[in-house]
Amino acid sequence: MSLDPESEQVREVYAYYGLAMYWAQCVEQSIFQHLIFFDYFPKAIASYSTSEKWAAEFDQYESRELGQTMGKLVRRLREAGQPTQSIERALADVLLQRNWLAHGYFSDRAIEFTLPEGRSGMIAELESLREVFMAAADELDAITLPLATKYGMTEEMLSKVQAEMMEEYAKSRSNA
Repeated sequence: MSLDPESEQVREVYAYYGLAMYWAQCVEQSIFQHLIFFDYFPKAIASYSTSEKWAAEFDQYESRELGQTMGKLVRRLREAGQPTQSIERALADVLLQRNWLAHGYFSDRAIEFTLPEGRSGMIAELESLREVFMAAADELDAITLPLATKYGMTEEMLSKVQAEMMEEYAKSRSNA
């Protein structure tokens, strides 16, 4: 059964919204990864004693940091002394845009959402937000990746981690 044009456009708005929110979350992950290499590793390496202790402490760090709001993660990044002025500006904008997207977007666009031209504008706006979020993630990753490499993170290791995550996901789906 095919959808009528209005329903198809509504579906498209939701798809673009989901993609924009996905990239907002990618920025959060990029901030966290940045903190790992610029905050956690330099401190943790000095106290490294066993692999088990390392894994337990990392799990605690990850749980604590990823439990923070995006605003707190941005503040933590600032406290770690890492962001450039360019990243500071980008993250300030990303934080405002992400919070608006998460907490006010559809209520602010309630009238537009009822009109075909309004939904078209929303799609363009959401695409623009996605591009802002992607650019911020890329800017952070460009700084983080060279340090990750210095700590020994290789493309092969990244591929292995990704394969393990996919395997874990497949297991969880088969047990559901």
